[in-house]
Amino acid sequence: MASDLQVKTSPRPQSRLALEVVVPAERCQRSYDKAMRGLCRTVRLPGFRPGRVPRTAVLQQLGARQVWITALEQLLEDTARDVLNDEDLNLLGKLQLQDSFDALAQQFKPGESLTLNMEADVRPSAMLKAYRDLEVEVEEASGEAMLASALEQRRREASTTVPLERTTAELGDVAVIKLLPPPRDGLEEESPLPRERELEVDLEERLEEDETVSGIVPLIVGMAVGETRALPEETKGDEADGEDGEAENSSPARQDPDPENGTNRVSITLCGLKARRLPELDDAFAQKVSRFSTMAELKEALGREIDRQVQEDNKESRQDALLNRLCEEMDVELPQSMVDNEMEVVKEDRKKEFIRRLGLSPDFTFSDKLLQQLELANLEEARRRLQRNLALETVARAEQLTVAETELEDRIRTLRKQLKAGQARKLDSRKLHAFVKTGLLREKAMAWLEEHNTFKVRTAMVESSVEP
Repeated sequence: MASDLQVKTSPRPQSRLALEVVVPAERCQRSYDKAMRGLCRTVRLPGFRPGRVPRTAVLQQLGARQVWITALEQLLEDTARDVLNDEDLNLLGKLQLQDSFDALAQQFKPGESLTLNMEADVRPSAMLKAYRDLEVEVEEASGEAMLASALEQRRREASTTVPLERTTAELGDVAVIKLLPPPRDGLEEESPLPRERELEVDLEERLEEDETVSGIVPLIVGMAVGETRALPEETKGDEADGEDGEAENSSPARQDPDPENGTNRVSITLCGLKARRLPELDDAFAQKVSRFSTMAELKEALGREIDRQVQEDNKESRQDALLNRLCEEMDVELPQSMVDNEMEVVKEDRKKEFIRRLGLSPDFTFSDKLLQQLELANLEEARRRLQRNLALETVARAEQLTVAETELEDRIRTLRKQLKAGQARKLDSRKLHAFVKTGLLREKAMAWLEEHNTFKVRTAMVESSVEP
C-alpha cells in the first residue's frame, strides 16, 4: 500500500474487515490537480484551442463542484487499488464504500484530508480443534471387489440387448430415448445443436446417486413408449402432486410439455424398451473380450493392473476421509465472495460432466430449471472444496511447513511447459508464484496429516450381482 495512507481495521462477522482509510491532504490535492489538467485537455470551449482551455474558463463552464466530483471519483479509484494491493490486509473481492458518494462529495476539499469508511471480505482464519492423533474411519476398495467390477464392466460391454414387448418402463430396462433441446427463438435453422439426439439409458437405481444424471431415471420409469416429458422438472413436493404424493404420475411435471410453456425446456421421448443380456463368465467370454484363452489368465492379468489401481484409489479414499474429519473439527466463516468464485468453478465442472455423461453436444443449452436444480449441489460442493483447502492451509501454518525455492521453481517450470506458449506469457508471475506455492503447501500438509493420524479401515464388499 502507498505509505501515505493511514488505515485502521476492525473485524466484522462472516470474514469481513472494516477499514477506516485516512487520505492525506497532499493526495487529495494531487487528485484535484490531475482532474483539472484532464478537463483542461478535454473540454471544448469556443475561442480556445483544444487542450489549451485555462482553468478559470473550465471552472466557469463546469462549476467547482463538478471538478471536485471528477477529482473524487479518481481519488476513490486510486485509493481502492492501493488498499486492495496491500498484501498485509489479505483482502478478497471488491471494496465496498460505506459512505454515500454524495456525502463524500460534500466533505471533499482539495488540500484537506478525507476519511473513507470501507468494508471487504478477507481470507478467513480457520480454527482446527484437532488435527493430529485422530482415528479416521475409511472404506477402502479390495482387489477382489475391483476385479469383480472390472469383469462386470466387460460383461456389459459384451452384452446384447433385445426388444421388449412391454410398453411401460421399469427399473432394470434399457430405455431408448430421444433428447430434444429447446428451440432458440428465430434461430432454429442456424443453431449448431442437433434438433434430436437418440441414446440408450440403463434404468438402474445406482444412477440416481450420480448428480450429473440425477432425476433422469425416476423421470423415465413409468413412462409409456411414445410418451414425451420435460427434462428436468421437479416431480416430488410439487403443489400439483398433493400432500400425499398420490397424484405424482398425473402432475404437470410428468405430462407432455405444454406447447406454450414447455418449449424452453429439454424434452425426453421414450422410443422403445430393451432388456440387457449379459454373457457368462467362462473361457469363451475371456477369448471374446481379450487376448487370453481362459478366465484364469484374464483374471490374473486384470489383477496386476487392479493392484496398482487399488493403491491409488485407497490413498485417495484415505485423504478424502481425513479431510472430511478435519472439516468436522474446523470452525470457519466462509466469506461470500470466496463461495461465489468457487461456485463458478463448480458450475463449469458440473456442466462439462453432465454433457460428457449424457453424450450431448459441447454447445448444449442448459435450461433454467436444470441450472436451478444443480444450484444447491453446486453450493455444497463449493463450500466443501473451500473448507478442505482452508484446513490444509491451517495445518501448514500451524506446523510451519515450508517450500524450498528450488522445488517451487521446478513446479513452476513444469506448469509452464504444460501450457501453450501464449497462455504462459499471459500469466502474472507474482500470482503464479503464489498459486503454485499454495498448492505445494497443501500437498505437504496432506502428507504430514497422513503420517500423524491413524485409519480404521473397512474393506468394501464385493458386488453380490457379479459372479465370482
